[in-house]
Amino acid sequence: MGRSIVAKGPTVKEAINTALNLLDVMKDQVDIEIIETEKKGWLGMGSKPAVIRATYRDSSTEQEKQEIKQPTNLKELLTSDIHISEEMEMFGNMIQLTKTSYIRPNSKWMDLDGKVWVKDGQILCKNAPGKYPLVTPDKRIKLYRNHELVVSTVVVDENDSLKVEIEDEVKNPSWQLKMDDSMMSITLTITPGVRIYRKLIDQEPDTNIQLKIIEMRESCPIEMNQVLEKLKEMKGLVGVDYSEIARVCEGEEKGDFLIASGEKPVPGKNGYFVSFKELSIIKGVKERLDGTVDHREIQEFPSVEDGQLIGMIHPPIPGKPGTSVIGEPVMPPEVYPVVIHEGKGVALVENGTKVVATEAGQPQIVTKKQLVKISVVPKLVIRKDVNIETGNVRFVGDVEVHGSVQDGMLIEAHGNVLVRENINMAKVSAGSSIIVHHNIISSEVTAGKDAKITMEMNHLTEEIIVQMKQMVKGIQQLSAVSAFKVSNFAQIGLGPLIKILCDGKFKSFLSDIQSLVKLIEGGKDDLDSEWLEIGESLKRGFMTSTSSDLRSVEHMAQLVRTLEGIQLNNSISTEYTDCYMKVAFSHNSQLYSAGDLMITGQGCYNSKLYAEGFIQIDGYVRGGEIYAAKGIKIKEAGTRGGAATIISVPKDQTIEIKRVMEDTVIQIGPKSHRFDKEMTFISARLNEDGYIYFQ
Repeated sequence: MGRSIVAKGPTVKEAINTALNLLDVMKDQVDIEIIETEKKGWLGMGSKPAVIRATYRDSSTEQEKQEIKQPTNLKELLTSDIHISEEMEMFGNMIQLTKTSYIRPNSKWMDLDGKVWVKDGQILCKNAPGKYPLVTPDKRIKLYRNHELVVSTVVVDENDSLKVEIEDEVKNPSWQLKMDDSMMSITLTITPGVRIYRKLIDQEPDTNIQLKIIEMRESCPIEMNQVLEKLKEMKGLVGVDYSEIARVCEGEEKGDFLIASGEKPVPGKNGYFVSFKELSIIKGVKERLDGTVDHREIQEFPSVEDGQLIGMIHPPIPGKPGTSVIGEPVMPPEVYPVVIHEGKGVALVENGTKVVATEAGQPQIVTKKQLVKISVVPKLVIRKDVNIETGNVRFVGDVEVHGSVQDGMLIEAHGNVLVRENINMAKVSAGSSIIVHHNIISSEVTAGKDAKITMEMNHLTEEIIVQMKQMVKGIQQLSAVSAFKVSNFAQIGLGPLIKILCDGKFKSFLSDIQSLVKLIEGGKDDLDSEWLEIGESLKRGFMTSTSSDLRSVEHMAQLVRTLEGIQLNNSISTEYTDCYMKVAFSHNSQLYSAGDLMITGQGCYNSKLYAEGFIQIDGYVRGGEIYAAKGIKIKEAGTRGGAATIISVPKDQTIEIKRVMEDTVIQIGPKSHRFDKEMTFISARLNEDGYIYFQ
């Protein structure tokens, strides 16, 4: 029977032409069998090619004149759009081998004695005295000699009955539809299938051959109709991408593919408050037209007059609903109105839509989510020095001093503090920002004192929480000892057990409790009620000498959870973003800022500077310690043989110094570096491995 070829093409005609070109014959020399006609599909989806079988009408004369054109190498076999058939089925092919073959006119084919070869899928050999041709089967081929399976290299004879069994392979595709939990999308997960056709490769004559096969792979597309039927079971679907379904079903790509998506809801906007004028603190100084700075014309602290509108309250704007893939509405997130807390010096007008000042002074606006606290604090102006004559100054509002703050004097302000001259051996604290036009000498100055107190309280609270959690475990262990009866705790409390623990492992616990309670009592006029309540609970639970209000381990564990909640709610918030400190020079002083800290003059000498924000020093740093949570920039740091200079930032921040002296120490997170020589223009931070590197 003649050789046959199965060919594909967009149409039957093109498939026939492909077969004729590969056989290198005319159309009247073959028999054509149409296996499957082409299918156009709908919008390109579900289309299939035409498939035909062309069989060459064999004759001895034509065989001598022509040789059927075959792909000449593995690459051509794998890339051709045909399936070569030796009158065999796709699976479980059994090929009966004959003992004759066409002899090619080259040196290897001239001497066949004692050799074996493969031609047109047949294993052939020729006997010769004293020669024993060998055949080694491939693991994917079953070789039978005289009807017995061969598993290793075997000697063959031209009188042997040899046949091979080559199995094709089919890996069926798999797919799965999945709708996400929000019902906003459907994903088609695909694992492509493949058909693998195998054929014995021709080999030239040799005394020992290893049988080899060639594999031709054809993808097994997913039946798109099956996917569409499954989608129909999900009634009411919207947003289905049919072109994407067709693409991935016909393709060979593995993965998750989005084939349907709903319409996402459009979020609305919560209610908000907008001021009518710039009320934030301006950190710079006013410049003259020629570019010079006029320190006397400062504009840092905005103010309002009584009767002046402060701002407007805007209502929430609802969002727009969306639609899920099953056609159900998807509601946008709920929006909330802004809640205005009227502080001192303000009032709501026009049906609560506007805020007006009832007193002149400094407007203060603190925002916590949808709660906005608005107040106007008065301003105290002292047109001379703060000294024995004026006395200490404690004021709920802003304080402006036209002179200096002299030795031993105190200023405590809830608002901002402006000192036009110097601070000498004094103590100044402000609830917000501090500006000192000239020098700070041997003084303690704090900008954002509430933030400092909050930081100290949070630090103590964190230590107490850690120790209390360990104490809970310790009490649970002691409860198992027979000398302690759990039933007695309800009457006398956990006092005895707490005393044992504090006398042993937790020696610092009571001192931490006392320090926290002291801070709470000292700030009771400014702290929220939750702090005052937890202070009382700590006193009754741990600071009584004979008994404790804590009656059970669970009671103590609940107290721990309450402390954790308060600590989370009272971390230093964005209300201190505008808080800062600005001075010209600092000598032997301690400066703290809940925001940024700037030294605009000569610099600082032997001082301790701490800022929750950024520190910038336009002059020099001679000795002392500097820490900034958001980075440091210094013109010149260190001394030649003088006091130690230590400059620190957290692990994710940068230190920049234009000129750094020998023996200056920088610390970034846990890593530190001491300079062994003078350097210029350094920028230091931690690299990915956690070591300091210089840019």
